[in-house]
Amino acid sequence: MKTVEIDASACRNPKEFGRLLQDVIQAIPGHGSSIEAFVDSMVFGTMSELSPPYTIVVAGDLKPEVRAFVADLSNAIGQARLERRTRRGDDVEVIVKLA
Repeated sequence: MKTVEIDASACRNPKEFGRLLQDVIQAIPGHGSSIEAFVDSMVFGTMSELSPPYTIVVAGDLKPEVRAFVADLSNAIGQARLERRTRRGDDVEVIVKLA
């Protein structure tokens, strides 16, 4: 499994982190920066060039709202993977976690 570590120390808010994550997953133009947009592209869709399996490790001295966003995204991805396994019978190995 590929591991991509990103330093999000410079992100002042979740929107800036979203732009950074879009770059990391090589999102196509028009990709949103909400948790739902990332779940759709990372677990269910093809809105990005980075192909599973992969783990994204978010490191750095994060602002509290950025840390909360990453934690919520990680949880949402885990829930979406469970939903995919239940509905489709397959899994996509994508993990986002805090360092």
